[in-house]
Amino acid sequence: MSTVPWVFGLLGEYERLRSPLPVVSGLWFLLVLIGMFGTVAFGLQGFFEGVFGVNDKSALLAFDVYPAAGTVIFLLAGPTFPLALIILSAMQWHTRMSPRLCVALLCVAAIAFPVARVTRSTPVAFVADIVMLVAFCWMAWYSWTATSGRIRKGGA
Repeated sequence: MSTVPWVFGLLGEYERLRSPLPVVSGLWFLLVLIGMFGTVAFGLQGFFEGVFGVNDKSALLAFDVYPAAGTVIFLLAGPTFPLALIILSAMQWHTRMSPRLCVALLCVAAIAFPVARVTRSTPVAFVADIVMLVAFCWMAWYSWTATSGRIRKGGA
């Protein structure tokens, strides 16, 4: 469920980055969409493991019957979202559209996100999610206040 707001927020970042980095931002947003697919698939896999009470490796071993689908969903699409966050960090760093500390937090979140998901460690996932939330809220606030300041100065 949380993927929907992330997509809208990242679409806003794409809009901000489209002017200074048109080609790179377009390719980046494609990675975001592929990564969201992998994130949803991985989340649903964990959800169904919980629903059906599967807490061992048998769920992952079931994908041996479908090697191509498992590879595309978990090995290709899964790591794409954290990769997209690292690329977003690089674009933000390069364009200086967000504070450097905010961009650094986003990098930390991009690294912690897959570690938390793969290890299924609740404390690590909690910290990774909080760091990501802080980074994105800060980025959104910075973007919003910078944009509203430009509108006030230029418009009224």
